[in-house]
Amino acid sequence: ASLTTPITLLSAVGATGASPAVQVDPGQPAFLQVSGITSATVALQGSLDGTNWSTIGTALTANGIITVQNAPKYLRANCTVYVSGTITAKILY
Repeated sequence: ASLTTPITLLSAVGATGASPAVQVDPGQPAFLQVSGITSATVALQGSLDGTNWSTIGTALTANGIITVQNAPKYLRANCTVYVSGTITAKILY
């Protein structure tokens, strides 16, 4: 079901690691907003089975939004590189 309020996937993170996965409506748009990046990389990752993950689009190295037009069944945020910052990632689908 589509959300009207974003879900926080990463909250004030200061290390590498993936968020818990969220199950979304496959084929629908989704948006990941990331803030708090000083020196880090955050990727939006998708999966059809919740086990095998691939990066969708270009990972962020600065605050921004990643848009997916046709989301797979599962999405998560993954801080793949961390040097500094307090990273928050929110998803809306």
